[in-house]
Amino acid sequence: MVQITRSDLAFYAQQGYIVLRKAFSQARIQSLIDAIERLMDRALAGECEIGWIDRDGRLLQRTGGLLSPDNYDPVYGEWLDGELAPHLETLIAGGEVRHSLFDMLAGGGGQSYQQNWHRDLCIPGAPDEAAYLRRHHGHFVQYNIPLFPGDRFLNIVPASHLRASTPAEIQAVEAGKQATMPDAISVELEPGDAVYYNANLWHRGWNPEGINRWTMHAAFWSVAYPVMKHEYGQREAMLQPGYLEQMPPITTNYIRRYLEQYPESGPQPLFDL
Repeated sequence: MVQITRSDLAFYAQQGYIVLRKAFSQARIQSLIDAIERLMDRALAGECEIGWIDRDGRLLQRTGGLLSPDNYDPVYGEWLDGELAPHLETLIAGGEVRHSLFDMLAGGGGQSYQQNWHRDLCIPGAPDEAAYLRRHHGHFVQYNIPLFPGDRFLNIVPASHLRASTPAEIQAVEAGKQATMPDAISVELEPGDAVYYNANLWHRGWNPEGINRWTMHAAFWSVAYPVMKHEYGQREAMLQPGYLEQMPPITTNYIRRYLEQYPESGPQPLFDL
């Protein structure tokens, strides 16, 4: 397993992302592909529901909730406990990690996918934007980990995660999807590689040709944060009898922490914390 070094941490702090080459074995990647194939088999048999680009062609849409009772496969827990947890616990301050989202990005069949540039968890141009970004940095992380070759679908603006949005960046967003974003790069990944990044980097998903892709995508938070609006709504399924008992210990802890931080009243957005 590839470890995250002090140099990697320094780069992550400065640039808002790190790419780890050959972080996971090809056997691990194949095990994840096999798990998604089993999920599609269950969906086609009517045992669960997922979205399709082309059902007959076995082309998935983005698939969320892979840790939910209907979608869970033991491979996910093995991966979390074995190889992912050390990365997550290194990148999140204090190492006390909780679950947030565990999905797979998918596309293909020539179906174009073009996001506008965005920052997930802040308001570009807000008066306190830079202070807000610094306050929450290091308390969450997300990743993209491709299962198919030639993954070039994540565009980012390096080192944009701790500073206020520039006028040129805001203008690019207002100009629409085809606008050129200053200093943007495409993150180029192959199966086994991983990119961990701060969701408040300027970024977008960009697959205008509709190339086939499967990319594992998840978010994790520090246990110090309550469950927020964008990740709310998973508790009922997670409380099903026997659900947690089927999972390995670290995965179980991550989900228990999500449940412990679940608000009894309506959830807040991060902006209000």
